Amino acid sequence: MNDLFTIKTLDFEEFEVCHQALSPLKVPIEQTHLWGAFDDSVANRSFLGSFRYDDADGKMVAIASATLYQQKGRDWIWIKHGPLFASVPNTEIIQKMCSTLRSQFKTVDGTKPLFIRLSMPQKVHPLLLPFEHTMYDETVVVDLSQSEEEILAGMSQSGRQGYRRALKAGVEIREITENSTKVFSSQCYPILSETGKRGGFGIHPESLYTAMLEKLEDKVRLYCAYFEEKIVAWAITTEYDGSALYYYGGSNDTARDTSAPYLLHVEIIKAMQARGNATYDFMGIAGKNYPSLANVTQFKLKFSKNIVKTAQTYDLPLQTVRYSFITKLIDLRRLIR
Repeated sequence: MNDLFTIKTLDFEEFEVCHQALSPLKVPIEQTHLWGAFDDSVANRSFLGSFRYDDADGKMVAIASATLYQQKGRDWIWIKHGPLFASVPNTEIIQKMCSTLRSQFKTVDGTKPLFIRLSMPQKVHPLLLPFEHTMYDETVVVDLSQSEEEILAGMSQSGRQGYRRALKAGVEIREITENSTKVFSSQCYPILSETGKRGGFGIHPESLYTAMLEKLEDKVRLYCAYFEEKIVAWAITTEYDGSALYYYGGSNDTARDTSAPYLLHVEIIKAMQARGNATYDFMGIAGKNYPSLANVTQFKLKFSKNIVKTAQTYDLPLQTVRYSFITKLIDLRRLIR
């Protein structure tokens, strides 16, 4: 019996064929070639491609798109929101997939990655919970098949009050369709820096956000909330396969005073609904394993109480001893802080 699946590298057209074969399973935008082009444009990332995994009979078991992250002291691979299985896998299939991935990515472009980060429906040996919290296991999703009245009714009372307060204050919402990278750099990124300082979290370099706006073509949008003709809050959203996502955002003190973020997201929800999306995903709240998201959870729950569990993110060590050492070193640094 073969302990590994057969691997085939997919070009764009072949990926689309597999995408259709997976229906009705929704393919996340992070698993597409378009996202791969974005990753390739970001410093210290290299898109490795999309792959199909077949069983001994040539039947498709899963597909996955992978990116190499090159960081000082540790290179690693991210199969973000993947692999995508053709049917619900049992323990044996998951273990065989882990073995296949370990063999496939043991050496990449002359480097030996430390681990693979990926999502799986259940934990099996040798999967481990990540030593850093880069994902989430629960999220808030707004059902866009509802009417506008039903969506507003599904918000919390304080959420609706914030929405009306922003309207009364004269906040305006605009989609930035021209010079979006210039607007982001000059007016949105400074707000993000302020948001990060207020929330006590780090932010990505400005170039990552502008690359996203450039490379994701018509699948990405920038929305801004204006008060007295100045941007006070913004959101970058993505759309793919009927799923709209609130990917990044920021707001300043004026936005909080005017409740601008409530109006911003209600208007985004309307726009996503008008373009035929089925859902609007707020991308992560504090679930069982991600308490660091507690500061954004309360805000997101004001738009809907529809909490959806997502596939858990795990690390698949490729260098077991070194991975264990680095994990313990990071834990020690956290204790010292």
